[in-house]
Amino acid sequence: MSEKKPRELFKERYERVMTAISIKEPDRVPIAPGTMFYPTEQVGMSKKEAMYNLEKTTKAFIDVCAPLNWDLMPRIEGIFPGRLFDLVGVKFFKWPGAADENQRLPDHFPFQYVECEYMKGDEYNEFFNDPTGFILRKLIPRMFTNLQGFSRFPPYSDLIGGFGLMFSLPIFYAMPNTRELNESLHKAGEALFNYANIGNDYISAVKKLGFPVGLTGAALAPFDIISDLMRGMRGSMLDMYRKPEELKKLSNMLIDSQIRIVVQRVQMAPKNKIIFIPLHRGADGFMSPAQFEEFYWPGLIKVMEGLIKNGLIPGPFFEGGYNQRLEYLAEFAKRHKGKILFWFDKTDLRKAKEIFGDYACIRGNVPGSLLVTGSPHQVEEYVKKCIEDCAEGGGYIVDGGVAGIPDNAKAENVKAMTDAVFKYGVYRK
Repeated sequence: MSEKKPRELFKERYERVMTAISIKEPDRVPIAPGTMFYPTEQVGMSKKEAMYNLEKTTKAFIDVCAPLNWDLMPRIEGIFPGRLFDLVGVKFFKWPGAADENQRLPDHFPFQYVECEYMKGDEYNEFFNDPTGFILRKLIPRMFTNLQGFSRFPPYSDLIGGFGLMFSLPIFYAMPNTRELNESLHKAGEALFNYANIGNDYISAVKKLGFPVGLTGAALAPFDIISDLMRGMRGSMLDMYRKPEELKKLSNMLIDSQIRIVVQRVQMAPKNKIIFIPLHRGADGFMSPAQFEEFYWPGLIKVMEGLIKNGLIPGPFFEGGYNQRLEYLAEFAKRHKGKILFWFDKTDLRKAKEIFGDYACIRGNVPGSLLVTGSPHQVEEYVKKCIEDCAEGGGYIVDGGVAGIPDNAKAENVKAMTDAVFKYGVYRK
C-alpha cells in the first residue's frame, strides 16, 4: 500500500482533532502537545539563541516534533522575539540576552514576567474618561523604556478642530524624544513583520509535511488583562473589595476589543479555528467561588461567546486547578456543545468528563513533573488511564499540563506519551 501524501495526512489529522472537538469518536484519540523551549533544548540551543534566532527555532520545532507524528504541531508564538522586545524596551518581562542589563537574564534562563502596578488604584476614572489618552500617555511609557515619547502626546481637547491639529501634532512630532520614538517604532515594526513572516513560513512548512498547527490565535480573559498588565495581582485582588464596580466596568470595556483583535488576526494569518486563551487568576485558590462568579467568569464567558459567534473555537487553558469551577464550565458547555476545547492543567479529568464530557472536548493533562522526573513506564500508564477515563464517546485530546511539554522534559518520556496514544487510543468500531 502506498504511503499517504502530505495533503491527505493534513486532512486526516485536522479532521481527527475537529471530530474530537465536536464530541464524536474519530479513528484515534488525537495528541496535540503544546510546548515552548522543549524543541530548542533538544537540539542544544540556549534560550537566548531561541529568542534571537527564530529561523533556527522553527527548524528545531520541525526536526524534533515532526518525527513524533502528533496531530497538531505546536505553535512557535510562545517563544517571544528578543529583538522586538529590545527595540521597544519591554519592561514587563526579563529575558535571556536582553540589550538592557536591567531586563537581562542568563542565556539558559526562560523569560520571566515582571509583576507591577502599571495603572494605579486611583486612576480608574482617568482611564474611563479617556481610554486612548491614558494608554498612550500613562500605560505605554510605564511599560516600554523606548516609548517614553508617548507621554507628551496631546490630549483629545487639544486635537479638536483644525487649529488644534495644526499646532499640537506638529509640536509633538518635532520634539526630540518623539523622533526617537518614531525610530524605535519603525524598527520594531520591521522586526514584528519579520516575526510574523517566520511564523507563517513555519505554518506553511509543516503543512507541506502534512501537519496543521494548533492555537495560532490568542485572547485573554478581561480580568487577566487588568491583573496581568494594568493593576497587578495585588492591586486587582484589593480592588475586588475596594473598587468592585470600577473593576467590573473596566472588565466590560475590554471584552469587545479582545474579540475584535482575535478575529482580525485570524483573517490575516493562515486559517485556524482554535483560539488559545491562557487563564491566570481564575484558578482555585486565587479567589472564592463567589468572586469568580462576580468578577472573572462573566467577562470570560462573553469573550468565548464572541469567538464562537465568529466561527472560532475557544481553547481556554485552565492553569492550575479548576475543580471548584467545574459546574460553571458545565453550564457554559451545555449551551455550546461541540464548539469549545477545555485544556486542563491540574484539574481532575475524570470528574470533568463525568460532569460535561458530553458537551465539551477535554484536553490534557499529563503532569509536567512526570515528563521531567518520571520513567517512560509511568508516563505510559498515566496516559493509558487518561484515555480509559476520558476517551469514550469522543471529546478527548492528549496533551501535557503546564502548557504542554516542559522545557526540560526527558525525550524518552515525550516519546512514551506519544506511543501510548497510538497504542491505547484507537477507537474500536
